[in-house]
Amino acid sequence: MSKVLFIILFTAFIITGLNSLSVNAITLQEKCQEYKNKEGQNIQKINLNKATEKELEYLPGIGIKTARAIVDHRKSINGFKSLEQLRRVRGIGDETYNCLKDIVTVSK
Repeated sequence: MSKVLFIILFTAFIITGLNSLSVNAITLQEKCQEYKNKEGQNIQKINLNKATEKELEYLPGIGIKTARAIVDHRKSINGFKSLEQLRRVRGIGDETYNCLKDIVTVSK
């Protein structure tokens, strides 16, 4: 009987913990808006052709792997010629692209 009670309590604890985590989750859209609000009217756009992996990681929706993928893709195409080329990077979906298009730029 005590094993059953333990399993029930443990399961309830896990479920409660997972529910509390999802309540605090912030969407990419919210992260993007927060980033834009923090930077204000004079937002300094990040140049995809010059940014380091570390600089790219600070962008909303970009983690270590995606930052590395952006840099690798940049090298493979000899630099971004248009912002639209960002869509070809593994890890950049429509939602991420729509967030980034206002806060990144492409220039030599």
